[in-house]
Amino acid sequence: MRGRSVWVGLVALLLLTGCKREEPPRAVDPAAVKHGRRLFQQGQDAKGQALTGFLGPERVELSGAVAACARCHGPSGRGSREGGVEVPDITPGSLGHARARGLGDTEDRSRPAYTRATLLRAITGGVSASGRVLGVAMPRYALVDGDADVLLAYLQELGVATEPGLSSSSLTVGAALPLTGHLGPVGQEAAAVVRAVFADVNASGGIFRRRLELVVEDDAALYPESTGREATTRRLDPNDEARKDKAALESMSPMGSADATTRLLDRDVFALVASLRPTRLDSDALLIRDGVPLVLPLPMEPGPLPDEGPIFFLYPEAASLARLVVQHLASTSEPLLRRRPLAVVHPDDAPGRAWRDAVRAEAHRRELAVPLDWGSAEDAVATLKRPSASPPFAVLYTGTPEGLSALMVALEAQAPKVPVFAPATLADPRLPGVAEGRITFLFPGGLGERAPALDDVAAFMERHGLKPGHPAFQLGAYAAARVFVEAVTRAGADLTRAGLQQQLEALRDFDTGVSPPVSFGINRRVGVQGAQLARVDPITGRLVAVSDWIPLSP
Repeated sequence: MRGRSVWVGLVALLLLTGCKREEPPRAVDPAAVKHGRRLFQQGQDAKGQALTGFLGPERVELSGAVAACARCHGPSGRGSREGGVEVPDITPGSLGHARARGLGDTEDRSRPAYTRATLLRAITGGVSASGRVLGVAMPRYALVDGDADVLLAYLQELGVATEPGLSSSSLTVGAALPLTGHLGPVGQEAAAVVRAVFADVNASGGIFRRRLELVVEDDAALYPESTGREATTRRLDPNDEARKDKAALESMSPMGSADATTRLLDRDVFALVASLRPTRLDSDALLIRDGVPLVLPLPMEPGPLPDEGPIFFLYPEAASLARLVVQHLASTSEPLLRRRPLAVVHPDDAPGRAWRDAVRAEAHRRELAVPLDWGSAEDAVATLKRPSASPPFAVLYTGTPEGLSALMVALEAQAPKVPVFAPATLADPRLPGVAEGRITFLFPGGLGERAPALDDVAAFMERHGLKPGHPAFQLGAYAAARVFVEAVTRAGADLTRAGLQQQLEALRDFDTGVSPPVSFGINRRVGVQGAQLARVDPITGRLVAVSDWIPLSP
Protein backbone atom coordinates (compact mmCIF):
# COMPACT_ATOMS: atom_id res chain seq x y z
CA MET A 1 0.00 0.00 0.00
CA ARG A 2 3.01 2.32 0.25
CA GLY A 3 2.79 3.01 -3.48
CA ARG A 4 -0.79 4.16 -3.06
CA SER A 5 -0.08 6.21 0.03
CA VAL A 6 2.72 8.05 -1.71
CA TRP A 7 0.37 10.43 -3.50
CA VAL A 8 -2.23 10.74 -0.79
CA GLY A 9 -0.34 13.77 0.45
CA LEU A 10 -0.42 15.45 -2.94
CA VAL A 11 -4.11 14.82 -3.14
CA ALA A 12 -4.65 15.96 0.40
CA LEU A 13 -2.73 19.05 -0.51
CA LEU A 14 -4.65 19.47 -3.72
CA LEU A 15 -7.93 19.35 -1.87
CA LEU A 16 -7.21 21.45 1.10
CA THR A 17 -7.98 25.19 0.73
CA GLY A 18 -10.07 27.91 -0.87
CA CYS A 19 -9.66 31.20 -2.73
CA LYS A 20 -9.67 32.35 -6.31
CA ARG A 21 -7.00 31.75 -8.93
CA GLU A 22 -3.90 33.93 -8.84
CA GLU A 23 -3.13 33.49 -12.54
CA PRO A 24 -4.84 32.20 -15.69
CA PRO A 25 -3.82 28.77 -16.99
CA ARG A 26 -1.03 28.70 -19.55
CA ALA A 27 -1.53 27.61 -23.12
CA VAL A 28 -0.85 23.88 -23.34
CA ASP A 29 1.90 22.55 -25.60
CA PRO A 30 0.91 19.08 -26.94
CA ALA A 31 4.52 17.89 -26.73
CA ALA A 32 4.68 18.99 -23.10
CA VAL A 33 1.46 17.13 -22.34
CA LYS A 34 2.92 13.98 -23.91
CA HIS A 35 6.07 14.17 -21.81
CA GLY A 36 4.07 15.09 -18.72
CA ARG A 37 1.88 12.04 -19.26
CA ARG A 38 5.02 9.91 -19.10
CA LEU A 39 6.05 11.49 -15.79
CA PHE A 40 2.56 11.15 -14.31
CA GLN A 41 1.84 7.62 -15.45
CA GLN A 42 5.28 5.98 -15.63
CA GLY A 43 7.56 8.11 -13.46
CA GLN A 44 9.93 8.78 -16.37
CA ASP A 45 10.97 11.98 -18.11
CA ALA A 46 11.41 12.49 -21.84
CA LYS A 47 14.96 11.12 -21.68
CA GLY A 48 13.93 8.00 -19.79
CA GLN A 49 15.27 9.26 -16.47
CA ALA A 50 13.32 8.22 -13.39
CA LEU A 51 11.19 10.67 -11.41
CA THR A 52 12.58 10.91 -7.87
CA GLY A 53 10.79 11.84 -4.65
CA PHE A 54 11.69 11.76 -0.97
CA LEU A 55 9.32 10.45 1.66
CA GLY A 56 9.15 11.59 5.28
CA PRO A 57 11.78 13.10 7.57
CA GLU A 58 14.11 10.22 6.74
CA ARG A 59 13.89 11.24 3.08
CA VAL A 60 13.33 7.70 1.88
CA GLU A 61 13.93 7.79 -1.86
CA LEU A 62 11.21 6.73 -4.26
CA SER A 63 12.02 6.39 -7.92
CA GLY A 64 10.43 5.66 -11.26
CA ALA A 65 7.13 3.80 -11.46
CA VAL A 66 6.88 3.52 -7.66
CA ALA A 67 6.81 7.31 -7.47
CA ALA A 68 4.46 7.82 -10.43
CA CYS A 69 1.33 9.84 -9.61
CA ALA A 70 -0.90 7.31 -11.34
CA ARG A 71 0.02 4.61 -8.84
CA CYS A 72 -2.16 6.34 -6.24
CA HIS A 73 -4.40 8.78 -8.03
CA GLY A 74 -5.11 6.43 -10.88
CA PRO A 75 -4.24 6.98 -14.54
CA SER A 76 -7.16 9.39 -14.94
CA GLY A 77 -6.24 11.34 -11.79
CA ARG A 78 -9.71 10.92 -10.31
CA GLY A 79 -8.49 9.24 -7.16
CA SER A 80 -9.95 6.26 -5.37
CA ARG A 81 -10.79 4.84 -2.01
CA GLU A 82 -9.05 1.59 -1.09
CA GLY A 83 -8.35 0.02 2.29
CA GLY A 84 -9.98 2.95 4.08
CA VAL A 85 -7.57 5.46 2.50
CA GLU A 86 -9.02 8.36 0.53
CA VAL A 87 -6.98 9.25 -2.55
CA PRO A 88 -8.43 12.55 -3.82
CA ASP A 89 -9.29 13.73 -7.28
CA ILE A 90 -6.50 15.87 -8.76
CA THR A 91 -8.08 16.73 -12.10
CA PRO A 92 -8.27 20.43 -13.02
CA GLY A 93 -11.96 20.57 -12.10
CA SER A 94 -11.03 19.66 -8.53
CA LEU A 95 -7.76 21.51 -8.06
CA GLY A 96 -8.94 24.65 -9.83
CA HIS A 97 -11.77 25.30 -7.36
CA ALA A 98 -11.61 26.43 -3.75
CA ARG A 99 -12.87 24.12 -1.03
CA ALA A 100 -14.36 25.08 2.28
CA ARG A 101 -13.37 21.76 3.86
CA GLY A 102 -11.51 18.55 3.11
CA LEU A 103 -13.05 15.36 1.80
CA GLY A 104 -13.28 11.88 3.22
CA ASP A 105 -10.25 11.02 5.34
CA THR A 106 -8.35 14.22 4.57
CA GLU A 107 -8.15 16.82 7.28
CA ASP A 108 -11.14 19.09 7.59
CA ARG A 109 -9.48 22.29 6.42
CA SER A 110 -10.33 24.82 3.77
CA ARG A 111 -8.02 25.67 0.88
CA PRO A 112 -7.99 28.08 -2.03
CA ALA A 113 -7.90 26.90 -5.63
CA TYR A 114 -4.50 25.75 -6.76
CA THR A 115 -2.45 27.85 -9.11
CA ARG A 116 0.62 26.87 -11.06
CA ALA A 117 2.88 28.32 -8.39
CA THR A 118 1.14 26.74 -5.39
CA LEU A 119 0.78 23.38 -7.12
CA LEU A 120 4.50 23.31 -7.93
CA ARG A 121 5.27 24.27 -4.33
CA ALA A 122 3.11 21.40 -3.13
CA ILE A 123 4.80 18.89 -5.40
CA THR A 124 8.37 19.91 -4.64
CA GLY A 125 8.16 21.41 -1.14
CA GLY A 126 5.19 19.68 0.44
CA VAL A 127 3.24 22.86 1.23
CA SER A 128 -0.45 23.13 0.38
CA ALA A 129 -2.21 26.00 -1.34
CA SER A 130 -3.24 27.28 2.10
CA GLY A 131 0.35 27.19 3.37
CA ARG A 132 -0.10 24.08 5.48
CA VAL A 133 2.75 21.57 5.58
CA LEU A 134 1.62 18.34 3.98
CA GLY A 135 1.85 15.00 5.74
CA VAL A 136 4.68 12.50 5.39
CA ALA A 137 2.72 10.44 2.86
CA MET A 138 3.33 13.14 0.26
CA PRO A 139 6.83 12.88 -1.26
CA ARG A 140 8.86 15.98 -2.01
CA TYR A 141 9.80 15.64 -5.66
CA ALA A 142 13.04 16.66 -7.27
CA LEU A 143 11.94 18.32 -10.52
CA VAL A 144 14.21 20.16 -12.91
CA ASP A 145 12.63 23.06 -14.77
CA GLY A 146 11.77 20.97 -17.81
CA ASP A 147 10.11 18.26 -15.75
CA ALA A 148 8.14 20.81 -13.75
CA ASP A 149 6.82 22.45 -16.91
CA VAL A 150 5.67 19.24 -18.57
CA LEU A 151 4.14 17.75 -15.42
CA LEU A 152 2.14 20.91 -14.74
CA ALA A 153 1.09 21.03 -18.40
CA TYR A 154 -0.24 17.50 -18.14
CA LEU A 155 -2.00 18.15 -14.83
CA GLN A 156 -3.74 21.08 -16.53
CA GLU A 157 -5.14 18.64 -19.11
CA LEU A 158 -5.64 15.64 -16.82
CA GLY A 159 -9.02 14.07 -17.39
CA VAL A 160 -9.57 16.33 -20.40
CA ALA A 161 -6.97 15.41 -23.03
CA THR A 162 -7.51 12.05 -24.67
CA GLU A 163 -4.68 9.65 -25.37
CA PRO A 164 -3.56 8.64 -28.87
CA GLY A 165 -6.04 6.38 -30.63
CA LEU A 166 -8.79 7.11 -28.12
CA SER A 167 -12.00 9.09 -28.59
CA SER A 168 -15.43 9.02 -27.04
CA SER A 169 -16.66 6.71 -29.78
CA SER A 170 -13.65 4.64 -30.89
CA LEU A 171 -10.50 2.88 -29.74
CA THR A 172 -7.85 2.31 -32.40
CA VAL A 173 -5.62 -0.73 -31.86
CA GLY A 174 -2.64 -1.79 -33.96
CA ALA A 175 -1.10 -5.09 -35.00
CA ALA A 176 2.28 -5.58 -36.70
CA LEU A 177 1.92 -8.67 -38.89
CA PRO A 178 3.40 -10.06 -42.11
CA LEU A 179 0.68 -9.47 -44.69
CA THR A 180 2.69 -10.19 -47.84
CA GLY A 181 5.53 -12.54 -48.79
CA HIS A 182 5.80 -16.16 -47.79
CA LEU A 183 4.39 -15.53 -44.30
CA GLY A 184 1.52 -13.41 -45.59
CA PRO A 185 -1.10 -16.12 -44.95
CA VAL A 186 -0.02 -16.37 -41.30
CA GLY A 187 -0.41 -12.63 -40.68
CA GLN A 188 -3.63 -12.36 -42.64
CA GLU A 189 -5.19 -15.19 -40.66
CA ALA A 190 -4.14 -13.63 -37.35
CA ALA A 191 -5.52 -10.23 -38.40
CA ALA A 192 -8.81 -11.80 -39.47
CA VAL A 193 -9.21 -13.46 -36.07
CA VAL A 194 -8.59 -10.23 -34.16
CA ARG A 195 -11.00 -8.33 -36.40
CA ALA A 196 -13.63 -11.00 -35.79
CA VAL A 197 -13.19 -10.72 -31.99
CA PHE A 198 -13.53 -6.94 -32.27
CA ALA A 199 -16.60 -7.34 -34.52
CA ASP A 200 -18.34 -9.38 -31.81
CA VAL A 201 -17.54 -6.68 -29.25
CA ASN A 202 -18.78 -3.91 -31.54
CA ALA A 203 -21.98 -5.81 -32.31
CA SER A 204 -22.73 -5.70 -28.58
CA GLY A 205 -22.28 -1.94 -28.42
CA GLY A 206 -18.52 -1.75 -28.03
CA ILE A 207 -16.75 -1.13 -24.73
CA PHE A 208 -18.25 1.85 -22.92
CA ARG A 209 -19.73 2.85 -26.29
CA ARG A 210 -16.36 2.81 -27.99
CA ARG A 211 -15.98 0.75 -31.14
CA LEU A 212 -12.76 -1.23 -31.46
CA GLU A 213 -10.92 -0.53 -34.69
CA LEU A 214 -7.92 -2.58 -35.85
CA VAL A 215 -5.10 -1.05 -37.91
CA VAL A 216 -2.54 -3.50 -39.34
CA GLU A 217 0.89 -2.64 -40.72
CA ASP A 218 2.83 -5.11 -42.87
CA ASP A 219 5.96 -6.46 -41.17
CA ALA A 220 6.88 -8.87 -43.98
CA ALA A 221 10.34 -7.32 -44.39
CA LEU A 222 11.32 -8.75 -41.00
CA TYR A 223 11.10 -12.28 -42.42
CA PRO A 224 13.53 -13.15 -45.24
CA GLU A 225 12.05 -15.05 -48.18
CA SER A 226 14.81 -17.64 -48.02
CA THR A 227 13.57 -19.30 -44.82
CA GLY A 228 10.37 -20.52 -43.32
CA ARG A 229 8.49 -21.28 -46.57
CA GLU A 230 7.04 -24.35 -44.93
CA ALA A 231 4.99 -22.06 -42.70
CA THR A 232 2.87 -20.88 -45.61
CA THR A 233 1.77 -24.27 -46.82
CA ARG A 234 1.65 -26.68 -43.90
CA ARG A 235 -1.56 -26.94 -41.93
CA LEU A 236 -1.29 -27.88 -38.28
CA ASP A 237 -3.71 -29.88 -36.23
CA PRO A 238 -5.04 -27.79 -33.29
CA ASN A 239 -3.66 -30.38 -30.88
CA ASP A 240 -0.17 -29.62 -32.21
CA GLU A 241 -0.50 -25.88 -32.54
CA ALA A 242 2.99 -24.69 -31.58
CA ARG A 243 5.27 -26.61 -33.89
CA LYS A 244 7.42 -25.66 -36.84
CA ASP A 245 5.48 -22.59 -37.98
CA LYS A 246 6.73 -20.92 -34.81
CA ALA A 247 10.19 -22.45 -35.19
CA ALA A 248 10.46 -20.99 -38.69
CA LEU A 249 9.82 -17.51 -37.35
CA GLU A 250 12.24 -17.94 -34.46
CA SER A 251 15.09 -18.67 -36.86
CA MET A 252 14.75 -15.35 -38.68
CA SER A 253 16.67 -12.16 -38.01
CA PRO A 254 15.01 -8.74 -38.09
CA MET A 255 15.68 -6.02 -40.62
CA GLY A 256 15.53 -2.99 -38.36
CA SER A 257 14.57 -0.50 -41.06
CA ALA A 258 11.20 -2.16 -41.66
CA ASP A 259 9.56 -2.17 -38.26
CA ALA A 260 5.79 -1.91 -38.57
CA THR A 261 5.41 -1.20 -34.84
CA THR A 262 7.11 2.16 -35.32
CA ARG A 263 4.75 2.97 -38.17
CA LEU A 264 1.76 2.06 -36.02
CA LEU A 265 2.94 4.38 -33.27
CA ASP A 266 3.30 7.12 -35.86
CA ARG A 267 -0.37 6.49 -36.68
CA ASP A 268 -1.24 7.08 -33.00
CA VAL A 269 -2.68 3.69 -32.13
CA PHE A 270 -3.69 3.36 -28.50
CA ALA A 271 -2.21 -0.11 -27.98
CA LEU A 272 -1.10 -3.18 -29.93
CA VAL A 273 -2.36 -6.73 -29.85
CA ALA A 274 -1.47 -10.06 -31.49
CA SER A 275 1.65 -8.76 -33.25
CA LEU A 276 4.30 -11.24 -34.36
CA ARG A 277 8.04 -10.69 -34.11
CA PRO A 278 11.15 -12.84 -34.58
CA THR A 279 13.20 -11.09 -31.89
CA ARG A 280 13.49 -7.93 -29.85
CA LEU A 281 13.01 -4.80 -31.93
CA ASP A 282 14.24 -1.23 -31.65
CA SER A 283 10.62 -0.14 -31.39
CA ASP A 284 10.34 -1.89 -28.03
CA ALA A 285 12.09 1.14 -26.57
CA LEU A 286 9.35 3.34 -28.02
CA LEU A 287 6.64 1.15 -26.50
CA ILE A 288 8.32 1.37 -23.11
CA ARG A 289 8.99 5.10 -23.41
CA ASP A 290 5.37 5.95 -24.21
CA GLY A 291 3.79 3.18 -22.09
CA VAL A 292 2.00 1.59 -25.06
CA PRO A 293 0.57 -1.80 -24.03
CA LEU A 294 1.29 -4.74 -26.34
CA VAL A 295 -0.18 -8.22 -25.87
CA LEU A 296 1.86 -10.81 -27.78
CA PRO A 297 0.32 -14.20 -28.56
CA LEU A 298 3.55 -16.19 -28.91
CA PRO A 299 7.03 -15.53 -27.50
CA MET A 300 9.50 -15.06 -30.33
CA GLU A 301 12.38 -13.25 -28.73
CA PRO A 302 15.49 -14.86 -27.26
CA GLY A 303 16.63 -14.38 -23.71
CA PRO A 304 14.60 -13.70 -20.58
CA LEU A 305 11.37 -11.80 -21.05
CA PRO A 306 10.90 -8.53 -19.14
CA ASP A 307 9.14 -8.62 -15.79
CA GLU A 308 7.83 -5.06 -16.02
CA GLY A 309 6.82 -2.53 -18.64
CA PRO A 310 3.92 -2.45 -21.13
CA ILE A 311 4.77 -5.61 -23.15
CA PHE A 312 2.86 -8.73 -22.10
CA PHE A 313 3.36 -12.31 -23.33
CA LEU A 314 0.84 -15.12 -23.17
CA TYR A 315 3.39 -17.94 -23.18
CA PRO A 316 6.92 -18.40 -21.80
CA GLU A 317 9.91 -18.29 -24.09
CA ALA A 318 11.93 -21.47 -24.74
CA ALA A 319 14.63 -20.57 -22.20
CA SER A 320 12.02 -20.62 -19.41
CA LEU A 321 11.03 -24.12 -20.52
CA ALA A 322 14.68 -25.17 -20.20
CA ARG A 323 14.61 -23.93 -16.60
CA LEU A 324 11.41 -25.88 -16.02
CA VAL A 325 13.07 -29.13 -17.17
CA VAL A 326 15.94 -28.65 -14.71
CA GLN A 327 13.49 -27.90 -11.92
CA HIS A 328 11.44 -30.98 -12.75
CA LEU A 329 14.44 -33.32 -12.94
CA ALA A 330 15.86 -31.90 -9.71
CA SER A 331 12.55 -32.57 -7.94
CA THR A 332 12.82 -36.29 -8.72
CA SER A 333 16.55 -37.00 -9.10
CA GLU A 334 18.51 -34.27 -7.32
CA PRO A 335 21.11 -36.61 -5.70
CA LEU A 336 21.97 -38.14 -9.09
CA LEU A 337 22.13 -34.72 -10.75
CA ARG A 338 24.72 -33.58 -8.22
CA ARG A 339 27.04 -36.28 -9.54
CA ARG A 340 25.98 -36.72 -13.15
CA PRO A 341 25.55 -33.61 -15.30
CA LEU A 342 22.99 -32.66 -17.86
CA ALA A 343 24.13 -31.92 -21.40
CA VAL A 344 22.95 -28.93 -23.40
CA VAL A 345 22.79 -28.91 -27.20
CA HIS A 346 22.04 -25.62 -28.91
CA PRO A 347 22.87 -23.51 -31.97
CA ASP A 348 25.29 -20.62 -31.56
CA ASP A 349 22.68 -17.90 -31.88
CA ALA A 350 20.79 -15.73 -29.41
CA PRO A 351 17.95 -18.22 -28.70
CA GLY A 352 20.44 -21.09 -28.44
CA ARG A 353 22.70 -19.26 -26.02
CA ALA A 354 19.67 -18.20 -23.96
CA TRP A 355 18.64 -21.87 -23.71
CA ARG A 356 22.17 -22.87 -22.59
CA ASP A 357 22.44 -20.04 -20.07
CA ALA A 358 19.05 -20.87 -18.56
CA VAL A 359 20.12 -24.49 -17.93
CA ARG A 360 23.41 -23.34 -16.42
CA ALA A 361 21.76 -20.78 -14.15
CA GLU A 362 19.11 -23.17 -12.85
CA ALA A 363 21.65 -25.94 -12.24
CA HIS A 364 23.90 -23.50 -10.36
CA ARG A 365 20.99 -22.23 -8.28
CA ARG A 366 20.18 -25.79 -7.22
CA GLU A 367 23.83 -26.76 -6.70
CA LEU A 368 23.72 -29.47 -9.35
CA ALA A 369 26.65 -30.66 -11.42
CA VAL A 370 27.81 -28.11 -13.98
CA PRO A 371 25.96 -28.87 -17.26
CA LEU A 372 28.00 -30.00 -20.25
CA ASP A 373 27.91 -27.58 -23.17
CA TRP A 374 27.92 -29.82 -26.21
CA GLY A 375 27.37 -26.90 -28.57
CA SER A 376 25.55 -27.51 -31.85
CA ALA A 377 23.96 -30.80 -32.88
CA GLU A 378 26.95 -31.48 -35.14
CA ASP A 379 29.36 -30.88 -32.26
CA ALA A 380 27.25 -33.07 -29.98
CA VAL A 381 27.36 -35.96 -32.45
CA ALA A 382 31.16 -35.65 -32.61
CA THR A 383 31.35 -35.64 -28.80
CA LEU A 384 29.23 -38.77 -28.53
CA LYS A 385 31.55 -40.64 -30.91
CA ARG A 386 34.58 -40.08 -28.69
CA PRO A 387 35.55 -43.27 -26.80
CA SER A 388 36.05 -41.31 -23.57
CA ALA A 389 32.59 -39.70 -23.62
CA SER A 390 30.50 -40.39 -20.52
CA PRO A 391 26.74 -40.33 -21.00
CA PRO A 392 24.97 -37.42 -19.29
CA PHE A 393 21.91 -37.76 -17.11
CA ALA A 394 19.76 -36.23 -19.88
CA VAL A 395 20.12 -33.97 -22.91
CA LEU A 396 18.29 -30.67 -23.24
CA TYR A 397 18.06 -29.83 -26.94
CA THR A 398 17.03 -26.78 -28.91
CA GLY A 399 17.70 -26.11 -32.58
CA THR A 400 16.40 -27.49 -35.88
CA PRO A 401 14.45 -30.71 -36.45
CA GLU A 402 17.32 -31.95 -38.63
CA GLY A 403 19.79 -31.42 -35.80
CA LEU A 404 17.53 -33.26 -33.37
CA SER A 405 17.24 -36.16 -35.79
CA ALA A 406 21.05 -36.44 -36.12
CA LEU A 407 21.45 -36.25 -32.34
CA MET A 408 18.92 -39.04 -31.78
CA VAL A 409 20.71 -41.32 -34.25
CA ALA A 410 24.02 -40.74 -32.45
CA LEU A 411 22.46 -41.31 -29.04
CA GLU A 412 20.87 -44.55 -30.23
CA ALA A 413 24.33 -45.82 -31.16
CA GLN A 414 26.30 -44.48 -28.19
CA ALA A 415 23.92 -43.84 -25.25
CA PRO A 416 20.45 -45.27 -25.99
CA LYS A 417 19.12 -44.85 -22.45
CA VAL A 418 19.77 -41.10 -22.17
CA PRO A 419 16.47 -39.18 -22.34
CA VAL A 420 16.13 -36.04 -24.45
CA PHE A 421 14.00 -32.97 -23.71
CA ALA A 422 13.07 -30.40 -26.38
CA PRO A 423 10.47 -27.67 -27.03
CA ALA A 424 7.16 -28.82 -28.49
CA THR A 425 7.87 -26.70 -31.58
CA LEU A 426 10.07 -29.62 -32.67
CA ALA A 427 7.53 -32.38 -32.12
CA ASP A 428 7.38 -34.63 -35.19
CA PRO A 429 6.37 -38.31 -35.34
CA ARG A 430 9.07 -38.94 -37.96
CA LEU A 431 11.94 -38.19 -35.58
CA PRO A 432 14.11 -41.15 -34.52
CA GLY A 433 13.23 -42.29 -31.02
CA VAL A 434 9.77 -40.73 -30.97
CA ALA A 435 7.94 -44.04 -31.28
CA GLU A 436 9.94 -45.40 -28.33
CA GLY A 437 9.16 -42.34 -26.20
CA ARG A 438 12.80 -41.26 -25.95
CA ILE A 439 12.07 -37.62 -26.65
CA THR A 440 9.98 -35.64 -24.17
CA PHE A 441 8.56 -32.36 -25.42
CA LEU A 442 7.69 -29.28 -23.38
CA PHE A 443 4.23 -27.92 -24.16
CA PRO A 444 2.77 -24.84 -22.39
CA GLY A 445 -0.58 -24.92 -24.20
CA GLY A 446 -2.46 -27.47 -22.09
CA LEU A 447 -2.99 -31.18 -22.86
CA GLY A 448 -5.22 -33.97 -21.60
CA GLU A 449 -7.51 -32.74 -18.84
CA ARG A 450 -5.90 -29.31 -19.18
CA ALA A 451 -6.53 -29.05 -22.89
CA PRO A 452 -8.89 -26.15 -23.63
CA ALA A 453 -12.28 -27.05 -25.03
CA LEU A 454 -12.26 -25.59 -28.52
CA ASP A 455 -15.99 -25.85 -29.22
CA ASP A 456 -16.61 -22.15 -28.62
CA VAL A 457 -13.72 -20.98 -30.77
CA ALA A 458 -14.73 -23.43 -33.51
CA ALA A 459 -18.22 -21.91 -33.49
CA PHE A 460 -16.65 -18.44 -33.50
CA MET A 461 -14.55 -19.31 -36.56
CA GLU A 462 -17.53 -20.75 -38.40
CA ARG A 463 -19.74 -17.77 -37.54
CA HIS A 464 -17.18 -15.37 -39.04
CA GLY A 465 -16.38 -17.54 -42.03
CA LEU A 466 -12.80 -18.18 -40.89
CA LYS A 467 -11.20 -21.40 -42.05
CA PRO A 468 -8.51 -23.29 -40.12
CA GLY A 469 -5.10 -22.31 -41.43
CA HIS A 470 -2.17 -22.02 -39.02
CA PRO A 471 -3.76 -22.83 -35.64
CA ALA A 472 -0.72 -21.77 -33.59
CA PHE A 473 -1.22 -18.21 -34.79
CA GLN A 474 -4.99 -18.18 -35.11
CA LEU A 475 -5.48 -19.45 -31.57
CA GLY A 476 -2.70 -17.19 -30.28
CA ALA A 477 -4.32 -14.15 -31.90
CA TYR A 478 -7.70 -15.15 -30.46
CA ALA A 479 -6.28 -15.48 -26.94
CA ALA A 480 -4.39 -12.18 -27.17
CA ALA A 481 -7.50 -10.35 -28.41
CA ARG A 482 -9.62 -11.84 -25.61
CA VAL A 483 -7.07 -10.76 -22.99
CA PHE A 484 -6.98 -7.25 -24.48
CA VAL A 485 -10.77 -6.89 -24.55
CA GLU A 486 -11.05 -8.07 -20.94
CA ALA A 487 -8.43 -5.60 -19.70
CA VAL A 488 -9.98 -2.67 -21.63
CA THR A 489 -13.38 -3.52 -20.16
CA ARG A 490 -11.98 -3.60 -16.64
CA ALA A 491 -10.18 -0.29 -17.16
CA GLY A 492 -13.54 1.48 -17.41
CA ALA A 493 -14.76 4.52 -19.28
CA ASP A 494 -11.81 6.70 -18.19
CA LEU A 495 -9.43 4.61 -20.26
CA THR A 496 -5.71 5.41 -20.41
CA ARG A 497 -2.68 3.45 -21.49
CA ALA A 498 -1.44 3.33 -17.92
CA GLY A 499 -4.87 2.19 -16.76
CA LEU A 500 -4.88 -0.59 -19.33
CA GLN A 501 -1.43 -1.70 -18.18
CA GLN A 502 -2.64 -1.77 -14.59
CA GLN A 503 -5.62 -3.90 -15.52
CA LEU A 504 -3.40 -6.30 -17.44
CA GLU A 505 -1.21 -6.55 -14.36
CA ALA A 506 -4.31 -7.33 -12.29
CA LEU A 507 -5.53 -10.14 -14.56
CA ARG A 508 -5.70 -13.45 -12.67
CA ASP A 509 -6.67 -16.89 -13.99
CA PHE A 510 -8.41 -15.44 -17.03
CA ASP A 511 -9.88 -18.08 -19.32
CA THR A 512 -9.17 -17.20 -22.96
CA GLY A 513 -11.00 -20.31 -24.14
CA VAL A 514 -7.95 -21.58 -26.05
CA SER A 515 -5.11 -21.60 -23.49
CA PRO A 516 -4.36 -22.38 -19.87
CA PRO A 517 -5.60 -19.65 -17.48
CA VAL A 518 -3.68 -16.39 -17.93
CA SER A 519 -2.33 -14.46 -14.94
CA PHE A 520 -0.13 -11.38 -15.00
CA GLY A 521 1.19 -9.23 -12.16
CA ILE A 522 3.13 -6.09 -11.32
CA ASN A 523 6.36 -8.03 -11.80
CA ARG A 524 4.99 -10.74 -14.08
CA ARG A 525 4.64 -10.24 -17.81
CA VAL A 526 4.18 -13.88 -18.89
CA GLY A 527 0.61 -15.05 -18.54
CA VAL A 528 1.14 -18.82 -18.64
CA GLN A 529 4.05 -19.86 -16.43
CA GLY A 530 4.48 -23.57 -16.71
CA ALA A 531 4.14 -26.48 -19.11
CA GLN A 532 3.45 -30.19 -19.39
CA LEU A 533 5.77 -32.95 -20.47
CA ALA A 534 4.47 -34.61 -23.62
CA ARG A 535 5.32 -37.27 -26.16
CA VAL A 536 4.16 -37.73 -29.71
CA ASP A 537 1.69 -40.47 -30.47
CA PRO A 538 3.39 -42.23 -33.40
CA ILE A 539 0.04 -43.16 -34.94
CA THR A 540 -1.90 -39.89 -34.70
CA GLY A 541 1.12 -37.59 -34.62
CA ARG A 542 -0.45 -35.66 -31.76
CA LEU A 543 1.11 -34.59 -28.49
CA VAL A 544 0.02 -36.65 -25.49
CA ALA A 545 0.62 -35.47 -21.93
CA VAL A 546 2.90 -37.61 -19.77
CA SER A 547 2.78 -35.31 -16.76
CA ASP A 548 0.39 -33.04 -14.96
CA TRP A 549 0.91 -29.29 -15.16
CA ILE A 550 4.36 -28.27 -13.93
CA PRO A 551 4.47 -24.68 -12.66
CA LEU A 552 7.63 -22.71 -13.37
CA SER A 553 9.26 -21.60 -10.12
CA PRO A 554 10.60 -18.03 -9.97
